[in-house]
Amino acid sequence: MSNKKNPGIVYLGIFLAVLGIISAGLLAFVYKKTEEPIKLAKLKKTSQALKDVLPPFDNQPAAEKIMLKADNGTDVTYFIAKKKGKIVGIAGEGYSMKGFSGKLTVMLGLTPNGKITTVIVTEQNETPGLGTVVTNRVRQKKITDLFKKAKKENGLPPNKILDGFSGHTARSETPWKVKKDSGQFDFVTGATISSRAVTNAVYTIAHTFLQRKAEILPANN
Repeated sequence: MSNKKNPGIVYLGIFLAVLGIISAGLLAFVYKKTEEPIKLAKLKKTSQALKDVLPPFDNQPAAEKIMLKADNGTDVTYFIAKKKGKIVGIAGEGYSMKGFSGKLTVMLGLTPNGKITTVIVTEQNETPGLGTVVTNRVRQKKITDLFKKAKKENGLPPNKILDGFSGHTARSETPWKVKKDSGQFDFVTGATISSRAVTNAVYTIAHTFLQRKAEILPANN
């Protein structure tokens, strides 16, 4: 039997190797080109979310963030908002992996005492018309509004589920539940999983803040 290699196979191997090198180079080039725009877009999104959940501030909360690991193993990030050097609010961002379509990320505003002020969902892939009723803040328009002079709407659009957390403090060691599970928080029929995920994420952020408050807030405030 001949031990000579088939030239066609050798050439094919060389071709595939060169193709792999070119592909890797192109991927690296695209990554480098898109890395900065992606970072800027994410920063812009975070900055807007912070404005939505926090009272007016004059510092850069995104530059004063603290990342912690919650008891349930998820990551939680806290942003400190200040006005004239005094802490006016804290934003907390965390997530639940138990959304209907997986990861669901929530940001909420907290007072220095741990009371929830505002809740928004910053990332989700829930079912349109069902899960999104739980997660999205959309200002409802009436037919009569078409004939009225447009006026500027202030503040976030209401959302019964998200607004239901305002004023609560997560001191209990027992995670919050929706009413369907004998808990105290509202849910949307047909979107119970999404409702549970939001409730779970809000509790995790608010409760972890109270547990780790000494690590989050400066000692002199």
